[in-house]
Amino acid sequence: MLEELHPHARRHLRLNFALGVVNGVAFALADALQDPTLVLSVFIARLTDSPILVGLLVPVRMGGWFLPQLLISGRVQAAPAKLPYYRMAAALRISANFALALAALLLPGGGLLLALTFLFMSVNTLSGGLSGLAFTDVVGKTIPSRMRGRFMAWRMSIGGCLILLGSLVVSYVLDDARGIPFPRDYGILFVLSAVSLAVSLGSFAFVREPRDRNTRPRASVPEQLRRATALPGRNVAYRCFMAARVGFMLAEIAGPFYILYAKLVFGLPDAIAGSYLMVATVANIMSTYMWGRVSDGVGNRAVLRLAALLGVLVPLLAVTAVPAFRALGAPGWFALGYFGLVFALLGVTRTGIFIGGTNFLLDAAPADDRPIYIGLTNTATGIASLATALGGVVVQTAGFGAVFALALILYLTAGLVMWRSPEPRR
Repeated sequence: MLEELHPHARRHLRLNFALGVVNGVAFALADALQDPTLVLSVFIARLTDSPILVGLLVPVRMGGWFLPQLLISGRVQAAPAKLPYYRMAAALRISANFALALAALLLPGGGLLLALTFLFMSVNTLSGGLSGLAFTDVVGKTIPSRMRGRFMAWRMSIGGCLILLGSLVVSYVLDDARGIPFPRDYGILFVLSAVSLAVSLGSFAFVREPRDRNTRPRASVPEQLRRATALPGRNVAYRCFMAARVGFMLAEIAGPFYILYAKLVFGLPDAIAGSYLMVATVANIMSTYMWGRVSDGVGNRAVLRLAALLGVLVPLLAVTAVPAFRALGAPGWFALGYFGLVFALLGVTRTGIFIGGTNFLLDAAPADDRPIYIGLTNTATGIASLATALGGVVVQTAGFGAVFALALILYLTAGLVMWRSPEPRR
């Protein structure tokens, strides 16, 4: 199993594994305190009445991270060491997060805070695209294939325990009984998130990365684009994965609207976001061991197939919430539990997509060409994430049911594509 690693990576496997786990654990807490589905969506909704701006959350948070990766992949691929790029991007991300926290603490709200929120989120995610490309390549060089499932599971299961703590913090800070005025309450969450992010990115910066022995000459952007467009045609497993990954991303069109739908239809308070974050996190923790075992033992194709099946249930439950409520004549607490199930399944699904998708890509991509495979995948995913901005338009014109139905179809399509995919490990 370890023969695939560079001797330098074999010597430092335990250290690199531990630093990678610390990185994932701290990042999980940072992300929970700024969760786009349960925290940022409500924060933006308090600053504006426009569902279109709420719908921009996913493309800004994800599109900025994914989009630039193919454009910079030629530069990163030609570099013998990738961590210098990671460290530079990490400094930008940490700075942007602290700037967002200060804005929320010092400004009274309104249009200026709304504009600065999107500005600092954009800086964070664009620089995250550079760090993400370097991170994935370094993981591929330092963690062997049949340890990556447990590597991701450790990151997400221990991180899930900290997310539980984060969910308690979210519930406490946003509880009206605390008397913390808006937007200072969210500013406190953003400060804590920025500190956690600094710990996360700082830990991975100390990974012992082996220098690549054979690197390609630095390719120009047009040359890299020409090479990238030929990759799906040469690699069947990768072609199927690309199509499914885009489908999974497009299904996030409904992501910010599950909590808003629950609040609007059933009158749930802002503080319920913390409770649902806790529910999603418990489901995440309980599922990571399963996803890791399936990834290492069976393969990542099986992980993505199962994740797609569970994903179908999320919008299906959401779109049938009101009919079920009326048919059963259920009391008010029924809505709390019903949407708790929605967010539990959403957490399990996203965990499976992350573990299975990351490891499937690393299995399918040849080592020497890993940066261009990662770059193409993430840029295509970023382009898809821009389309999720239409979620607000769909809600405004056709209602919540339409956006949930669209997400259901997209999960189903991604699952059918993965059903036809070969297993790259074989």
